[in-house]
Amino acid sequence: MTMPCIDAVLFDLDGTLVDSIPLIADTLKKTLREFFPSLSVSPAEVDAMIGPPLSATFARYTADAHVVRIMIDRYRTLYKASELDSIRIFPRASETLHTLKKRGYKLGLVTSKFTASALPSLDHYGLTGLFDTIVGLENVTNHKPHPEPVLKALAAFPYKQAVMVGDTEGDLIAGRDAGILTCAVGWSHRRDALRALIPDFWIDDYAELIPAIERYDSKEEL
Repeated sequence: MTMPCIDAVLFDLDGTLVDSIPLIADTLKKTLREFFPSLSVSPAEVDAMIGPPLSATFARYTADAHVVRIMIDRYRTLYKASELDSIRIFPRASETLHTLKKRGYKLGLVTSKFTASALPSLDHYGLTGLFDTIVGLENVTNHKPHPEPVLKALAAFPYKQAVMVGDTEGDLIAGRDAGILTCAVGWSHRRDALRALIPDFWIDDYAELIPAIERYDSKEEL
């Protein structure tokens, strides 16, 4: 029995479509330093903070929900001040999205940011209108690696087979547990962890994504 051909592609945002990881890491460190001046945070600890929602990250350092909310507001202020000057879209990401859209693929964005926080970079690079659905943190009860955000995106349109493209374990686990294919990006800061999950596809450049999908489809049609 052959499997359906891919007709939907879901993407993570930070670290997958836009190169925002250095800014995220720097902003996390600045925020923690402001609220906990004596706190020493290792590079490995900062790395582990990238991916989960800010509320979960800051709750590791204080049990006071009010302080967590203030920290989130401060983080967002610092991030926005540098966002459009600091982030870059990954090479050939825009061209790939436009080609997929032109060819009739359904496109979705699944991010652990609130949608309002994701839109500035999407708008800046002219990507917003390419997505058939955007699932932000406010749209789900459980964030990645839970499959709920992926399932929420897939519920927005009919599809035969889909693939989730991401740069963290949470992206791949969410896609896998939602029952779809997964694609890891080779520029991730967590390459070894991604390889351990054995994704269905691995790309080191966005120029490789559509050919990988086409090879899969050709195989499944045999």
